[in-house]
Amino acid sequence: MAKRSQRLKVVLDLAERKKKQADQLLAASRARVEKDKQQIAQLEAFLADYQRQYEEAGRQGFGIAKLEVYQSFIRKIATALAQQQNALRMNENELSAVERHWTQCYGQVVAMDKLVDKAQDQERKLEDKKLQQQLDERAQMIKSNFI
Repeated sequence: MAKRSQRLKVVLDLAERKKKQADQLLAASRARVEKDKQQIAQLEAFLADYQRQYEEAGRQGFGIAKLEVYQSFIRKIATALAQQQNALRMNENELSAVERHWTQCYGQVVAMDKLVDKAQDQERKLEDKKLQQQLDERAQMIKSNFI
């Protein structure tokens, strides 16, 4: 039968694999949030730039058709921006959940690692005790042979 520490190492390996998967999920989730933030910044910059162009064109004067084109495009950008902000909120919520999952997985690895260390320590102590007992028995046998 395998030692307790060896059996626990199997469980530790499983916990480490689970944590590695959680590491990957965490990295992907953080990347999505960062990408959303970058896209929002780009859309905000594009919207501000287009609104400046709209104001400049308005000072110079333009027809109703061009006014409608500008306003329609500005609404589309604003809608895309709102959708991207909504996606960011959803991805941030997902990131929070993934972080909680990662923390749990990390805690399990740490706990299992400590448990394996404790089992190995107990096994070493037991082996040391057995060795000491054998040495004591041998010493007794040597003493009895000389008496």
